[in-house]
Amino acid sequence: MDQTTLTNIQIPRSIDELPRHDNEGFERFIRALGDGLLNPGTTLTQAQLSDLLEISLSPLRETLVLLEEYGLIEVKQRSGITIINPELSFVRETYQFRILIELEALRAFLAAPPEGWLAAVRTRHHELMEAIRARGEDMALMGAFVALDQFVHSSFVRALDNKSILATHNRLQQNIRMVRAMQRTPAYAQSLLEAGAEHLEILDRIEAGDLDGASRGLRRHFESSIYRAVVFP
Repeated sequence: MDQTTLTNIQIPRSIDELPRHDNEGFERFIRALGDGLLNPGTTLTQAQLSDLLEISLSPLRETLVLLEEYGLIEVKQRSGITIINPELSFVRETYQFRILIELEALRAFLAAPPEGWLAAVRTRHHELMEAIRARGEDMALMGAFVALDQFVHSSFVRALDNKSILATHNRLQQNIRMVRAMQRTPAYAQSLLEAGAEHLEILDRIEAGDLDGASRGLRRHFESSIYRAVVFP
């Protein structure tokens, strides 16, 4: 895979290298949003969406049930399927679940960070943040940052050495990636820079062995992420 390697730490360079959702239609829906093929407010028939996502009607119906449950689409018999922005409750509940997992995970991670992890992750943050400042609305760059973001948070959870928790956490992160895919506004690049600065503060606290400070930073990061997800679209 195309990854940045510093010491023995491999950091995904694109969202293509991230864990995939177990529902293929959901994964293709996220990609279509990120590529601008679907946008909030768009209404399509099942046949049109099936063609766009390149999946047959039977698995599409399973995907629609999932998307409707998440409040991401509205299905009407006569008018079709309308793409809608995620409700605040969906965003907030996803982050609330993540913070419950990650606060405990951070404790385990801080006890024994992988050798070279801090240096590798800090360097990659600076590389991407500098590039985003210079090049702005570059979707490949922003996708690379999303991959880095997911790598950082997954690294914490891996410290728990619990496959079930990690799988659940991956699904939560995929939900947030889908929300981000809808954020194709000029403010999106700035939101990533803010998230990067928050990450760097957490890394500083981890390096100092300051669990309380790292936990506070993580909480602030999630609170800010909820705000950005709601305001920036």
